[in-house]
Amino acid sequence: MNVLKEFWVSHLLGLLPQEITQLIARSPEQEARDYDHGRSLLLKRFKLTPEKFRQLFVTHQKCSDKTWRDFYQEVQTFFKGWIEGLDVKTFDKLQDLMIADQMKKRAPVEFKEHHLDDWPSINCPVELAERLEEFEDVRRTLKQKTHTLTPVR
Repeated sequence: MNVLKEFWVSHLLGLLPQEITQLIARSPEQEARDYDHGRSLLLKRFKLTPEKFRQLFVTHQKCSDKTWRDFYQEVQTFFKGWIEGLDVKTFDKLQDLMIADQMKKRAPVEFKEHHLDDWPSINCPVELAERLEEFEDVRRTLKQKTHTLTPVR
């Protein structure tokens, strides 16, 4: 079934919960017909941020009552939500995102806690590497000072 994008909203309205259709209906007419606007309303309503999509992508598991094709489509949706939410449009940006994500998995807990507020937005591996190097330098310096200040008995 090939439906033109301009008709997506009208086809989807019958499938959505009533509270969502009312939310879309309250929008100005031009916006109510716009799929991207409706999609953004849904994402805001359910707070599906790029970070939430990333978490869903990484942790999603196949349910025994669903097919592998269902699983593929679910994982694909989470992945697309993650990269589209971060406006990743080139292979280089995708590469940076994937490498930064791997680096984040191996970052020290103290570093993660220190950067909690901006953690989801650190997606450049070079920037992340620089911040991690600075963190390790400071930690090394503090350890050296602690050792020199410890009294000898």
